[in-house]
Amino acid sequence: MDYNEWGTEYLNEAQRLKEHLAPLRRQARLAKNEEANKLYRRIALLNDMYLDCLHTGRYLVRIGAKR
Repeated sequence: MDYNEWGTEYLNEAQRLKEHLAPLRRQARLAKNEEANKLYRRIALLNDMYLDCLHTGRYLVRIGAKR
């Protein structure tokens, strides 16, 4: 597997995470206290995963373009 392909997989996973986050954010806005807190913690964790995938994917694609 080359860097470009590997990076593309990371970017695809980042997109899936982003799509999964949108309904959770809407749900959290409508939720009450305890439920909203749980959702926001879950959103924070998934958002970190999204950003990791996004940055890693971009980096790998950039490295792949140089080779």
